[in-house]
Amino acid sequence: MFSLSTGVVLGASLLLSACASMYSVRPVIAENQVPVQNQGFESLSSSKKHMVQVGSVYNSMRQFDNPRFNVTFVNQGKFPVEFSTENITVTLNGEPATVVSYEAQIQDVQNRLSFYGFRAPIFYSPFYHPPFYRGFHGSGFLFQTDFNDRLDVQQAFADFDRIQKYSLKPKVVRPGEQTQGEIIVAKKLSASSAQDITVTVRVDDDTHKFDFGYLQTN
Repeated sequence: MFSLSTGVVLGASLLLSACASMYSVRPVIAENQVPVQNQGFESLSSSKKHMVQVGSVYNSMRQFDNPRFNVTFVNQGKFPVEFSTENITVTLNGEPATVVSYEAQIQDVQNRLSFYGFRAPIFYSPFYHPPFYRGFHGSGFLFQTDFNDRLDVQQAFADFDRIQKYSLKPKVVRPGEQTQGEIIVAKKLSASSAQDITVTVRVDDDTHKFDFGYLQTN
């Protein structure tokens, strides 16, 4: 049943969405970089000892969304390389912004689910379906719980699915191999009409910097 609290939450969400500024995202090509299309993302490619490509997951985004980037690393050296979010730093409008690790993203989902008596699976399969058999009070079916609770649980499982499918995971990359995945920036855009984000990838002695401009469109 639709409750007053549900109406307030949905109304607040709609109000925030209506008030949120929209930004177009454009890569800023630097010297020794070339624009490429990588998995459908408008990206920048930099090749030194290793090759790195970075592109924004969004061509446009809302002010209250967390910036996301698709990162590809190709090991062009002679030895295996450990690659993860530890190799990546981000600045937003000149200020450091945390890159959320794969482990931290999984832990966040686990914390959200445990509040309702659920737990994310310890394995992942694209054919896996979350077991909706526990409710907020530890018994009964999910669909007997509060409407907002159901939305929270469903969103948590959807986030878990996205993390498993797309997030950049720690990996030992052998020579000639590559790894790819999304990173998420913990900090959101400010209210400024023009903003910038720099994604820096450091591997061995390589430093690859990628600049992206954010221009308000409304």
